[in-house]
Order: sequence, then C-alpha cells, then structure tokens
Amino acid sequence: MSNPEDPARSDRPASQGTASQNSAAPSWVDEVLGASRSAPAPAVAPTPPPPPAASPAPTVAPASPQPTATSGWPEDLRIPEPAARAPAPAPAAPTAYADDDWVSRATGAQAKNPSLPTGPAVTPSPVRSELDSLGDTARHALQQVQTSLGSSDVSQKKLIAGLLGIILGSLGVHKFYLGMTTPGLIMLGVNVGVWVLALLLGLVTLGVGLIVTIPLASLVSGAIGLLGLVEGILYLTKSDADFQHDYVVGKKSWL
Repeated sequence: MSNPEDPARSDRPASQGTASQNSAAPSWVDEVLGASRSAPAPAVAPTPPPPPAASPAPTVAPASPQPTATSGWPEDLRIPEPAARAPAPAPAAPTAYADDDWVSRATGAQAKNPSLPTGPAVTPSPVRSELDSLGDTARHALQQVQTSLGSSDVSQKKLIAGLLGIILGSLGVHKFYLGMTTPGLIMLGVNVGVWVLALLLGLVTLGVGLIVTIPLASLVSGAIGLLGLVEGILYLTKSDADFQHDYVVGKKSWL
C-alpha cells in the first residue's frame, strides 16, 4: 500500500525546485511576476447595443389657442378702424337695345340715351294768361283807389287845418291838429299868458295899470291871431302834394 502522504512528499521537491529556480532568477523577474499577479485583470468594456432603426417622426397636431380669461377692462383701447368697403361691381356693358325695347329698335338705340344738342340755353318768354292780365288790372285799380283815398284824405286835412288856422289861429289849434305840439303850446301859452299878466298888473296897480296892460295884451293876441290866419290861408292855397310834403310829412312849424 502506498502512503497518502507520498504525493505531498512528491510535490514538495517540485516546489522546492521551483523556489530554488526562483531564487536563482534575477530580482527584476520577481518584481515583474509579482506586479503581474497583483495587478487586476483589465475589465472588458461592454459593447454598446446597436442603435435602433430610424422611425418617421410623429406629426404633432397644432395646439389650439387656450381661451384667455376676459378681464373687466379691455386690453386694446384703439378705435376700431372701419372695414374696407368692397369695390363696387363694374357696371354691365350697355347693350344696343333690349329685347322688349321696341322704341330703341325703331330709333336705332337712341331712346334710352338720347343725344341732346349743345348750344346756348334759350329762355322761353313768359306766357301771360288772362288771369295775369286780370290781376294787373285789379292791382292798378286798387292803387288808383288808394291814391284817390290818400289824396282825398290830404285834401280834407288841408281844409280843416286851414279853417282852424283862420278861426282859432291865435290859440294854435291848427298846430295841434297837424301833430305839431310844440308850436301849438307856444302860441297858446303866449296868447293866454299875456292876458293873465295884464290882469295881474291891473290888480296890483288898483286898476290904473289896466289902461296900459290891456291894449298891450290885445296887440300881442292879435299878432298871434294874424299869424294863425296867414298860416290857414297858406294851407288852403297849397296843393295837396305840397301840403303833404311840408306839413303832414315834413312837420313844418311856422308858415
């Protein structure tokens, strides 16, 4: 029987031989061998997987605009511009004549667009009717009546003013009748005032002064009466037109 310790024994000389060889090798060999043993094995870089095949890019639908919350105040304060008007359609080309326009067919398409001759405008003479002539006649008759009434009124006024001047001219009544108040008041005041003054002087002088004052008052009153008489005669002798121009319209005060 063999001894199990024989392999150990058989291995021991081999290892010893190797150790002896190693000890016999140079020192740098030991260093290289020790470094190679101590250095870790290099890690193998993993192989990247192959890139996937290019697929068509998916089409993305456009996002619809999100409704914005309306605020209390408008953001755009500009005045809206009026929308541009659409251009008017071109007028249809005029035809020579319509199917139902028998006038155009008969006259050579001149009924719808007649050509008028150009020239100086001729104003037609006014046509007088019988009513116009009757109106003119009535108008002339009315004017004559008004003229006759005016002349008769002036004649009547002239006659009355002349008689008042002759009869009551010293009191200035004819002046009041013609509307001349100031000359009438002057004549009336002078005539009446002279007599009042004459009586007062007679009372102061106990009647002695009346011998002088009464003739003087009579003289002044007679002069005023004479002026009224002359004016009354002038009124009667003047024509109606002159009397109206001088005394009715012109208000001539004296003579």
